[in-house]
Amino acid sequence: MASVNHSLFHADYKSEPYWWEAARPDNALATDPPDRTEVLVVGSGYSSLSAALDLARAGRAVTIAEAETLGWAASSRNGGCVSAGINLGKGIAGGQGDKQNNLHTALLRESLASYEYVIGLIKRESINCHLEQRGRFVGAFAASHFPDLAEKAAKLNDLINLGAKVVSREQQRAEIGTDFYHGGMSIKRAAKLHPSLYYKGLLEVCAEAGVTLSAETRVDAIDGTKGHFTAKTSKGDIAAEQVIIATNGYTGPLTPKLRKRLVPISSQIIVTEELPDDMARELIPAGRTISETPRITSYYRLTPGDRRVMYGGRARFHSVPPKLSATILHDMMTARWPQLKDAKITHSWSGFVAMTSDSLPHMGEEDGLHYCMGCNGSGIAMMTYMGHMVAQRILAEGQSDSIFFELDFPGVPVPFYSGDPWFLPAVGGYFRLRDRIERGS
Repeated sequence: MASVNHSLFHADYKSEPYWWEAARPDNALATDPPDRTEVLVVGSGYSSLSAALDLARAGRAVTIAEAETLGWAASSRNGGCVSAGINLGKGIAGGQGDKQNNLHTALLRESLASYEYVIGLIKRESINCHLEQRGRFVGAFAASHFPDLAEKAAKLNDLINLGAKVVSREQQRAEIGTDFYHGGMSIKRAAKLHPSLYYKGLLEVCAEAGVTLSAETRVDAIDGTKGHFTAKTSKGDIAAEQVIIATNGYTGPLTPKLRKRLVPISSQIIVTEELPDDMARELIPAGRTISETPRITSYYRLTPGDRRVMYGGRARFHSVPPKLSATILHDMMTARWPQLKDAKITHSWSGFVAMTSDSLPHMGEEDGLHYCMGCNGSGIAMMTYMGHMVAQRILAEGQSDSIFFELDFPGVPVPFYSGDPWFLPAVGGYFRLRDRIERGS
């Protein structure tokens, strides 16, 4: 059983996101909610702010209700990786026929639209969030995974022109300073940013547009029908014509029908102390974000300035203390980069990712409530885009050409599941075993 290795931690170690050093969540722009609003958005993440911005600029009165501090949840806790088409479509892989192929193509093309949308939004609104379009490298965890990556690269180029290239094991040192992987795939059209600064920029733009930002305003119940909703909150009742549920990995008992279709999975992240320049350049020469092919995957990158490593993954599938998860992640990181064995950890934290049984994000309506959720680990581009699309659907009175509105939103195929993923440790253990067998270790 793993135990905390206290020698790994820097003297200034903090059990909180590294991103908060530059942009700590606060309620400086928050006000009390009004008694009445045209559109109420529950949650204050990327999708919420994106939807609210579009609606406010179209002249709608918009209120965001956040149960915690503005920016406290996943929008300031993620890895800051931005991509299109890499993770999308797992749930429809292996299907046969023109209908399935057409659906896959439509999903990939719209995922590219999400990437282009968030890049355009950042530039248009002049959000200073260290946006770097330096691509991604996907490592083949097992030798048997490499042919699949070669096939995927060809498909991504054919369908959405991502600039994907196959990288052999002999070539991969140009992408990452390790021999851990059996080759991989590089993606040109991918980016990284500072997630908390991106959030701060969106929040400020929303405030300027007139969005009411209500922090520490927990929504306990929503009664009524479209056009005549009443939200009962910890700060009083709010009458609203439209409601958007944008709680994603933090979806709770307010919307039980949506909650039972999502599996919240904790993702843990560490950041190292500053590294010597030559070591940092060796780790990721092209400055890409890194992901990999196993079932239990890791994701990592250099932070802005290219002097620290941010390493994220699933240390455990149940709640463990931050220093224990950091110890496990450090072991995983040094399995890939032995040269980091003496690198100290300065920050360790976790956040919830919303997974779905078909591995696809979803938008739609449930009991008259609009929703967008299920990012499956691709939240920056997809959730920003989905918020935008939900807003456009409201403004167009229900019309939309997004393929995501046409998808069925399946439940989690576990008997009596209601939102508490008690089965994750067993499933996670099985997946880890399968990964070890495929890798041959």
